[in-house]
Amino acid sequence: MNRLSAILPFVPAPTDIAAELAAHGLGEFEQSALRALWHSADIAALRGRLSVALAPWADDASMRAGHAPVANFFSACLDVVGWELDQAWPERMRSQWLALQLGTVPVGLAARVASAIVATLQADLAAQRASLSALDASLIQIVSRIGFFLVGWLDGAASVTEAQARLLAEYVEPGSGLPNRAALEQIFLPAEADEPSSAMLAVALMWGGSAIVLNSAERDLARIEIGRALGKRARPGDSLCRVGDDEWVLWAPGIGAGVRPQLAAAALLESGEQALRNVGLAAHATLAVGGALTPEDGSTADGVFNAARRARAAALREGRTIRIAGPELEMERAERVQTEREFIEALRNNAFELHLQPVIQLSDGECPGAEALLRWQRADGTAVPPLTVVAMAEQFGLMQQLTRLVIQRATAMLSELGEQGVPIGIAVNLAGGDLRDPELPEFIAQALATWHIAPSRLALELTEGSMIADDAQTMSVIARLRDAGHGVALDDFGTGYSSLAWLRRLPATRLKIDRMFVHKMPETAQDRAIVRSVVQLAQGLGLSVIAEGVEREEHVHMLRAMGCDAAQGFHIARPMPLDAFIAWWRRWNSETQAAWPPVTG
Repeated sequence: MNRLSAILPFVPAPTDIAAELAAHGLGEFEQSALRALWHSADIAALRGRLSVALAPWADDASMRAGHAPVANFFSACLDVVGWELDQAWPERMRSQWLALQLGTVPVGLAARVASAIVATLQADLAAQRASLSALDASLIQIVSRIGFFLVGWLDGAASVTEAQARLLAEYVEPGSGLPNRAALEQIFLPAEADEPSSAMLAVALMWGGSAIVLNSAERDLARIEIGRALGKRARPGDSLCRVGDDEWVLWAPGIGAGVRPQLAAAALLESGEQALRNVGLAAHATLAVGGALTPEDGSTADGVFNAARRARAAALREGRTIRIAGPELEMERAERVQTEREFIEALRNNAFELHLQPVIQLSDGECPGAEALLRWQRADGTAVPPLTVVAMAEQFGLMQQLTRLVIQRATAMLSELGEQGVPIGIAVNLAGGDLRDPELPEFIAQALATWHIAPSRLALELTEGSMIADDAQTMSVIARLRDAGHGVALDDFGTGYSSLAWLRRLPATRLKIDRMFVHKMPETAQDRAIVRSVVQLAQGLGLSVIAEGVEREEHVHMLRAMGCDAAQGFHIARPMPLDAFIAWWRRWNSETQAAWPPVTG
């Protein structure tokens, strides 16, 4: 795995010892002169005098940086006695000096140490002779040059350390030791048109709702293990970078186009998922990989990285875990951007419609209400699914505006229905964010007052997922809506994270069984048992029950036999505009309801 090796080449190389010695005039003659000096001197006594001279600086450094690294460095300093210009001693001294740099080193310590060494050696030379010979004078000059060499050598080593520290801080993610996003910019090199493509594979760790029970240590363990696992999949020359708390990028130069990036992405995904299983967290998180190539998808690190992210987002929208960018993805992106622009314009111009799908009582066939379903048709006539509309509203932070538009439209429709002699209620859907809006009950009350509509005619449908947070503010808003006289329905029951205790606390008035359980009732005994149990449970808690997805006559008979209160679905009627609904309702009242219940044919 390419870890710091991807970064360290940017650190200046250490100074060459031989070149540094030569620059200070220390060559073969000086080496011979020093050898003669050490042979004529009392080495042990000289080391002792040098130790005394260095003691004040050693004590000062020990107070600032800790005793052990200081002791090791000053012990190495004493080895100048006996040095014959070989490379071993400067390397050893530099190693101890670099260790000392991790502490708080006194300012100018290198110069003071060199000065003490020079002064001690020169004093020793002068003290041992009544008069100085030419060799003695040369030795004094040589000792001075050694002092200059030591200052330059140690300062140069310190500069390298500082450069390394700066670069590591800038280019390395501290928690994992992996190169970071800034390093990715440095590592990236676009492939030329006649070269094999290079790939950037962006891996994301996505925590599920159940991850709320995990602590920081457990999450960090998962991240560390995933990083290790992904790194083991890297080829020699590849670089794995960590570009966020839960995101990694593998830069794979020269991997080529075609199936190879797809296979590499699959290998990364497999390794990451295995790492999650190894730490016992596979139930709490998932992984997804998006890939992009250069030069095909961009010529800059930022451009290719964003293309890989877009590919990953597209995979998730499609219910997949891997996707590699390509021309078709860019076409999809352009289409999505255009759709989003049209959505914002439609919201500004109130260009959305509400269609009504009837809800009938299974006991007598009466139609007391309908669900209002959002409909939007683009300028080219393309119908946009309601879930896509809601996703865009949430993406742009416009969900509150969309919900209020729906409520205003629904109350206006209730007024029109009343004028047409159709005294039914309408149910509208609320999103999770709506339940955290403390002003929502007041807004609904004002909309109803504007059209002189009784609160009981407007019901509000909430999905399980929107209320699973169970926070005080959400429950307060639901209770206020119920207390105001609105019906409150729990929609799509059975598809979320329901618990019986939580359902018991919920201030709802009705429950809607999701279509996935109703659809296969005629063929599946298990689904029949589930629906029967939900009906009994809800009615035991004082809730009325509506079955969704009623598409066959068998559904109607089975639900009636189970005691289900109401039903909606294509067998009864599809969603329709207001005028069509009014005509349907009159026809239903005058014809179909009179023959209720339907006769099994």
